[in-house]
Amino acid sequence: MRPPTACVACRNRRWKCEVVTPKSPCTWCQDRQLTCSFTSSTARKKDWSEAHWEPRPYDSSSETGIRDEVASSADYQAAPSTSNGLPSNALRIELVELYFRYIHDTFHSLFHRPSLVQDVIDETIPEVLLFGIISLSSRFSNDPVFTGVDPRVRGGPYARKAQALLDLREVSLTTIQACVLLGAFVITEGEAASEAVFYSIACRSALVLDLPNLPGQSLLDQEVNRRVWWTLRMIDVWSSNGVRIPRALGATCSDVPHPMNEIIFHRLRRGDDSEPLSQESGSSLLTQMVKLNAILIDISSSRLSRHGPPRNCRSANKELNGWVGSLPPNLRDTQDNLSHYAALGLGPMFVAVHLGYYHYGALLYYQYLHRDSYDEHAPTYSYADKCKTHSVGLSEILYRAFSTPGCEVYYTMVGHVLVIASTVPLHILLFNSDEEQTRAARGRLEKNFELLTCLQRLWPTLDVSFARFREFHRACQNYKETSFRMDKWLLRFLLEFANPVGEKDPDEPLTETHPWSMQEWDLSPF
Repeated sequence: MRPPTACVACRNRRWKCEVVTPKSPCTWCQDRQLTCSFTSSTARKKDWSEAHWEPRPYDSSSETGIRDEVASSADYQAAPSTSNGLPSNALRIELVELYFRYIHDTFHSLFHRPSLVQDVIDETIPEVLLFGIISLSSRFSNDPVFTGVDPRVRGGPYARKAQALLDLREVSLTTIQACVLLGAFVITEGEAASEAVFYSIACRSALVLDLPNLPGQSLLDQEVNRRVWWTLRMIDVWSSNGVRIPRALGATCSDVPHPMNEIIFHRLRRGDDSEPLSQESGSSLLTQMVKLNAILIDISSSRLSRHGPPRNCRSANKELNGWVGSLPPNLRDTQDNLSHYAALGLGPMFVAVHLGYYHYGALLYYQYLHRDSYDEHAPTYSYADKCKTHSVGLSEILYRAFSTPGCEVYYTMVGHVLVIASTVPLHILLFNSDEEQTRAARGRLEKNFELLTCLQRLWPTLDVSFARFREFHRACQNYKETSFRMDKWLLRFLLEFANPVGEKDPDEPLTETHPWSMQEWDLSPF
């Protein structure tokens, strides 16, 4: 019999197995501190807490084919690999790493990566968390167990198992994390109400525990609690907006320290009580998300009026300009910075920060596109121009992200913000006669459609995004003169990201003649 050319783990994963030295572990197993079948003796599982850990650089060979080919089976048929419904140990680690690659720190920040991966290796991770994680990450796997299974439906059995294991009588950090994972899953199915329930339970549990001030065994425990707390504050805003209910958490939180820099955070270890040399938070990507979310709450209080730019809009405009102007040089939206964070393994998180900035700005200035349609000398012309600039900025950073290895962003909210950004090129095609601008707008629409199609292969909720975009296009065709007037239909289109908008009613009251406060929507998509 011909000797195997790949270890058991790599054969199961159908990926290239690279061995540098005979009888030594392959590079994949060695990088993950796994026992490789190519070793002559059983190697000790190395404790990640004993090793100096940094976010790993991107390895394109480990992700070949994730975006190219997807199966089309309507139902999940793959059999679990173990009696409790969990995959094999090697596949568990792969799926957890895919979760950190594509979901964590863009959709939410719940875990300390080195500690969680070590728990998976040691098989001490709570099963409710592992099932919740796999429900989100399994769609990205090329493992043979998923052959012939549509990526969009792979997570269902794991999510149902996680929900069955969820014990709401246990008020703990684990319960909070599990609820956030389940909330993140159900929204991928378009279930905004269920998402709001899971997130509400997580928020109330955090209040009961006083999570940001909960005593921890180490600095690491305290930082995880704070990062989960800030995550809850952000998702509470956009989830409540999606179903138009009051937020579960209060409006202010000035006494809780902002998250520390991600590199410093990843270097922390369990049981280590020594303070890091620096806990400076200004360079933290999560801190920048938190700051943007605070600005967005102010944006949501902007009142739409026919009488020029409202005071709140000018105030929010000043805050947005202040945020981007105060960014440290290494956090600004440049290709060099994008490549730098990709090399650190933080490329998607860097992209998510700037997607938030561009999207929030587009929402703030969107109400002025209608005036710009008919009077380019209107006092609010500069605001309409800012909306177009933010729309272009959002599209452009996505193009660069998908062309920079290690920066691709695949979380579901990208679909929503890209649909909103795509309506601005539609505005240009409808109301602008400049050939160069219309050609550029048409090109962006084509690229955006390609990205949306790519996301649709992974997430069922993108069907809703496409339906909303088609309905908006239909409204532009049928009611060109009022297609960008800020009526209630357009507000629903901009803010209720998980719900279909239905056909536009031309007789629906307009916000310009019937003032409508965005504050009651409490919007935030991140």
